[in-house]
Amino acid sequence: MNDKTRRTLGFVFGLLLGLSYALVSYWINPLFLPEIQLYYPDPGPTINILLTCLNGGLIGLVAAWPEESLPGILAGSLVGGLTTTLYPLRDATGGLDYYSGMFVLLVLTFLPRAALFLPIAGLTRWVLGVWTEELQTVTFSIRRLVLSLLSLVLISGLVGLLSLYPRYARQVLVQMDQIVLAGMQASDSDSLPEPLKKVDGFDQFAVGDYTMQLSDNPDLLPVQRPIASYNEQEYVVYVRFANGYRFGCVFTPAAPNPSCIAF
Repeated sequence: MNDKTRRTLGFVFGLLLGLSYALVSYWINPLFLPEIQLYYPDPGPTINILLTCLNGGLIGLVAAWPEESLPGILAGSLVGGLTTTLYPLRDATGGLDYYSGMFVLLVLTFLPRAALFLPIAGLTRWVLGVWTEELQTVTFSIRRLVLSLLSLVLISGLVGLLSLYPRYARQVLVQMDQIVLAGMQASDSDSLPEPLKKVDGFDQFAVGDYTMQLSDNPDLLPVQRPIASYNEQEYVVYVRFANGYRFGCVFTPAAPNPSCIAF
């Protein structure tokens, strides 16, 4: 197999790997939470799926570029770590302190991110090795070629399943949706659900469609909340209305109600 064919196949295999992962990871939570309108950052799920697919193609291309497998796997993993490290900066806004902090954070997380892409680059090279071996013979096995591709798609899809929110996180989103709906149906501010009574502007601006975004970093929301136990995971849910009104709630497992604030 010549260099051009090997690299082309690597790119195609990477595209398939990225597409399988993206489709599963982006739609697994809406599948388990059909009543919840989840928030997707710009440019939206379709473009993000496309970008993930192209990133997989780039990793596959780089992994297939050298003739030897090991340098390709290492190079592919480094590219994957680099692209996913730089991607969060696309919409970054802030001063010098913010960018300095982001730079330090990205430097510290680059190598761990790159290590996560080692199996992806290795899987691409494995499928490429199967195809190289088979296509060198006149009586190549179509079955083995297809099975190797199906294995790539299946494994990447299974990795995408890891994006499913934990059970408690899904319960938090359902509870948040119930609180918002009850608040929107309240006749006045006194009849609002208890968590919403201290949220500025809810009774005035919480109208129309809204989306919810889950985060496992409650410290990002400046709200007083109960102290969680060491082994308890807190979640914050951001609610964004189509008219621009926003608020968020921190859910602490031991607390009967979330702690909410407009932001």
